[in-house]
Formats: sequence, C-alpha cells, structure tokens
Amino acid sequence: MKHCFHGCLLFLLLALSLGGLSGQTPVPTAAPAPLPEMVGPPDKKETLRRLLNTRDALRKSLDELRKRLPSETSDSAKREVQEQIDALDKQRQQVERDFAVLATGLQEQQTRGDKSGPVAPPSLQEEISQLLTPVFTDLRQLSQKARRVQELEDEIAQLRDRENQASRAMAEIDKLLAEVKAAKAPDAGLRTALNDSRKTWQTRLDESKNRIAALQHQLTELRVTGIDFWTELGSNVKRFVFIRGTNIILAALVFIVVFFGLRTAYSYVLKVVPVRKYQRLGFTLRVLDVGHEGVSLLLGISAALLVLYARGDWLLGGLALLALGGLLMTAKTGIARHLTQLQFLLNLGPVREGERVIIQGVPWRVGAIYMFTQLTNPAMGGIGLRLPLEMLAGLTSRPSKLDEAWFPCENRGWILLNATALNGSILAQVTEITPDHVEITYDGGLKRWIPTATFMTMDVASLSAGFTRSVTVNLPADPEAAASQAIVERLKSDLRAALLQLMRPEELTDLEVELLESPGSSLNCLITASFTGSQAPHYHRLSRVLRRAGMMH
Repeated sequence: MKHCFHGCLLFLLLALSLGGLSGQTPVPTAAPAPLPEMVGPPDKKETLRRLLNTRDALRKSLDELRKRLPSETSDSAKREVQEQIDALDKQRQQVERDFAVLATGLQEQQTRGDKSGPVAPPSLQEEISQLLTPVFTDLRQLSQKARRVQELEDEIAQLRDRENQASRAMAEIDKLLAEVKAAKAPDAGLRTALNDSRKTWQTRLDESKNRIAALQHQLTELRVTGIDFWTELGSNVKRFVFIRGTNIILAALVFIVVFFGLRTAYSYVLKVVPVRKYQRLGFTLRVLDVGHEGVSLLLGISAALLVLYARGDWLLGGLALLALGGLLMTAKTGIARHLTQLQFLLNLGPVREGERVIIQGVPWRVGAIYMFTQLTNPAMGGIGLRLPLEMLAGLTSRPSKLDEAWFPCENRGWILLNATALNGSILAQVTEITPDHVEITYDGGLKRWIPTATFMTMDVASLSAGFTRSVTVNLPADPEAAASQAIVERLKSDLRAALLQLMRPEELTDLEVELLESPGSSLNCLITASFTGSQAPHYHRLSRVLRRAGMMH
C-alpha cells in the first residue's frame, strides 16, 4: 500500500508540474499559429554561425546606442535609450547562452556554473526550504524530463508566434517601401525610417529563428537520450523498496528496541526495588512514571531519526520531521487539554486512583490512571470498564470506606423487588451482573434482563445477609396468667422443632414469641423468626410454616 501511495503521489505532482510552472511565461489563451512541418533541425554548424552573426549584430547595436546615450538632452530620451540598451543586452545574453548550450550539448542550467559571492546568514524560510528540498527532489525527479520537454515546446510555440509576427511586419514594410519607391515624389525620410524599422524586425526574425533552432536541438537531445518514463518510474519504485524500505524497517526496529527496552528495564527496576509497596499512590512515583514514558518515547524517536541520518535518507528524515512538527503544532493548540491530562497522569486531578467514582448510578473503583484507565466493581467481577482519559476528565471521585457496599445485591443472591402494581414484593434470584445489564430469574425459571443503570434506581431488598419473617396467631385464652405464659413457651418450642425439620440449626438465627394484648377470650401472639441468607429461596414458604405451626398448637 505504501508503494501504491508513493506512485500516486508522484503522478499527482507530475500533473501539477505540467499544469503550471513558477516563473514560466504563460502560453497565450488564443490558439497558437500552426507549426510548419519540419523535415529536421537545421545543421548545427550553420545554426552556430547564425548565432554568432546575431550576437555581433546585437553588440554593434549596443555600441551605437551607448554612444548615442550621452548626446541625448532630455530625460525621457535618455530613459528610452537606456531601456533599449537593457533589452538588447538581455537578447545578447540569451544568444550567448544558446550558443553555449548548442556548442556543449548540455542543458541551459548546466552551462551557467556556480556563482560565488558573499554568503548572507540564511533566514528561517531558507532553512525550511533547505530542509524540504530533499523531500521534494525525489518526488519531482520523475517529472523532470516531461516538464523540460513541455517547457521547450511551449517556448518554441511562442517563438513561432513571434516569427510569424515579424514576417507579417516585414511584409507590410516591404509593401510600404514599394509604394514609396513607386511614388512620383519619393520621401527620402520616410524611406529611411522604413528601412530602419525593417532592419529591426529582420533582427527579431533572425533571433526567433536562431532561438527556435537551438531549442529544437535541445528537444531532439532530450527525446533521443532521455530515459523512458516507465523505466524511470520502475527505477524509483525499486529504489524505494530496496533502499527506503530497508531504512524504514531499520528505523522501526530501532524505535521498538529502544522504546520497549527502556520500559522493560524500568519495570524490572521497580520489581527489584519495591517502591510501590511503601508508596502506594505516591506523587514521586507518578512523576517517575510520566517522566519515564516521555523519555522513552523521545529517545525512541531520536534513535529512529539517527538511523535515517546515518543511512543518508533525507527524504524519510524530512517527512518524519514534518510529521513531528505537525504533532507539536497540534499539541500547542490543545495545551490546556494536555495539561489537564498531565494532572490526571500525576494523580492530581479530580479523579484519583483507588477511589470511588459514579457512572450512570453505578459505583466503580478507579484503577491505575493512564491513557486508558481500568474501572472495576468487586460485586460484578470481570474486567469492568476501560475508560479513556478524555471521558475520565469529566468525572469526580471520592474515597471509599473499607466496608462500603459496591452494589445493592450479590451475584447468585436473592432479592425482593417492590411491585406496586401487584401490591407486594416479588422474590427473584440475581443470576448475572455485568456493566451493561442485570439478569434476574423469577420463580418458575422466567428470566429478565434489566439495564444496570435502571436496576440501580429500582426498589430492591437483598436477602443474602439474612432476613426476618413475622406472623400473628390467635390462641384460646387462659384465665390464669401463668398458664398463658406456659402456652407461649410451649408454642415457641413447637415452632423451633417444626423449623428445624426444614433447615439446619445454624440457619435459624433467632425465634421470638411475644404475647400481645388481646381483650376477650383469645390470645394474640406475635411470632418473629430470623434466618440466614441461605433460606432466602424459601422466603414466602417460611411465613406459611410459622402460621401453620402456630395454628396447630
């Protein structure tokens, strides 16, 4: 995929380069004059001779204008003559460059040579340009030949247009000269001016022809000796795979070895030196953890960049520096958010390790705070929740007591659900507790899923820690108070015996029989029995057992 992306990027830059070049004279929007069919480029020696003749003519014209300049009296005339001198001098320099290119067979930029001069301190923009130059050099290399060919063809088309203009101008001047010559009273001054104008246009025509010949020779050289585009593309792809691919693998391996090696060494040191045993949530240890993470990442990136530097791969090095610069700019814009995250990593934020935090009504214990923090609930078991640092930043925790409950009930425990519609309570067993839902099973095996957040808002009574059942029975009255007390004691003994037939003695934690005031010929007794949580499945049955045993007395 990386190779395909590299090739697509090269094609995109090629299209942009062909679409417009900085500093290039734009091609006229009007359709250019059709190019005449060329049998072949002119002879090289003949073209060189023409260029020399043009150069000599330009030098002669420059000497005449420079001699004429001091004799001009007005500033406007001097300015006009100076502009002509500058224009002719540029033409002379171009003719000399064309001569050098044609004579040496090199391209124009290769014949200029280096120009030495005082070196000024580079500006920030120049430094960035020098840094990015190796990055775009390889990307522009594929399109170099195509762009140069396009430049030459565009310039030839413009010169053809100038040649046609010069030819039309000379034809019009020749027509006027013929009319002046055929006139009965020829105007010598007009004839001289027309001849001078014709010489000027003849010079332009010769310059255009010579320039076209020189450019055609360069175009022929490129088309004959240039490398085929697909061959060049294959060479660049091969170089990327075997050279830059190797550099990428080496840099990645060095980063992994340095980064994870430092992390492993740090963990080993903490195992050898049991700091956490004596400083459970110490601030110094948190600073060491955060500092270690930052130093490991910095050293890993530096080692990878040093590998690219040692391999001399400035393209990948520049791209890596650009990526790091983008990350730094992003971090700069979100400095406040990163400072908040740093407070959490140092265990100084509103949420701290080991404390209790409430999410949708469910309490959670905060684990080690990192980019992702693990939240657990002892009543649920499992891995709990994994919360990103951004979401944790919007919460607030508090310390929790050692015996503080983490859920209204236990897993596999029995509960009573207050059902207002049924005017009573429903007995059910909790068969599963997860961060998402609570599964309860009613008598008869009917199961129901309740969202955990909804379950926390329900009226739930847990029977796992033990419960009490109470009933009132009516016994025949005895006129003697002592006899009534004997009846109560005998009733209590009979009730205990009946209950122990259904359960173990330790499951019956308490049994009380209280004689109530009952005017008339009967005794009202309140029977209260307490049981352990193991008898919760028989919650409703125990009431019936107590009532039946009391009535049979």
